[in-house]
Amino acid sequence: MRALRIKKGLTQEQLAEIFSVSPQAISRWENSSASPDISLLPGIAIFYRISLDELMGMEEIRSKERIGKIHAEAHRLVAAGKIDQAVQVFREGLKLYPNHPALLLSLSETLAHQYDDPACVDEAITLSERALRHADLSMKARSTACANLLFLYAQAHMQEKIPPLIQSLPHIWESREMLFPEQFEGQEYSAALQEAVQKALVYLCRRIDALPERIHGKAPDYIQLGVNFSPEESLEQMLDKIKSFCNSPD
Repeated sequence: MRALRIKKGLTQEQLAEIFSVSPQAISRWENSSASPDISLLPGIAIFYRISLDELMGMEEIRSKERIGKIHAEAHRLVAAGKIDQAVQVFREGLKLYPNHPALLLSLSETLAHQYDDPACVDEAITLSERALRHADLSMKARSTACANLLFLYAQAHMQEKIPPLIQSLPHIWESREMLFPEQFEGQEYSAALQEAVQKALVYLCRRIDALPERIHGKAPDYIQLGVNFSPEESLEQMLDKIKSFCNSPD
């Protein structure tokens, strides 16, 4: 409700006078510690020229449900290899919710499956760059978008844009896997740190194993799907693999 008040150019005191309540009541409404009396809701909705559903947040809830269904349907189609149909689902979603950052990024990621089509790559780049201009994009979504964009730039031979994009990403020691142990103490900390080290080793070994199949400019599956951190090799085998790779003359 704070945004509605500010849009009207009113202070809490002025709004309190309009609705015959205290400024403290307005403050509680705006920080969600209390709600207006039900008898005031129609008048508030009329004052702001919005529906009761919008005032009570129902429209936002319905929007999230619709967008969730759009993503679920598109992801089902992608899993079935029906990329063109998934692209169309996201395009229809953007007609309903123009410039929605999550839909822009999802459409970009889906188009990126057609990494050998220059037109799809160009559109995916434009969509990702638009989404990254949204100030309310979450840190996780922003990092994923930057990672996808890096591979798109490579495919489009826009290498000059890659270094600053990489520099904008967090350091490895700022990742959630590396910081996860910091919430614990004593033995719990040691166990969590062991888990973090194991995840790092699994990830590095998966990267090494995938090296022969790497396609320049194509985002690996783990960018969208994440990494399965369940180890398939012993600690000794993983360390030997990493040691052998680091000592390789290639």
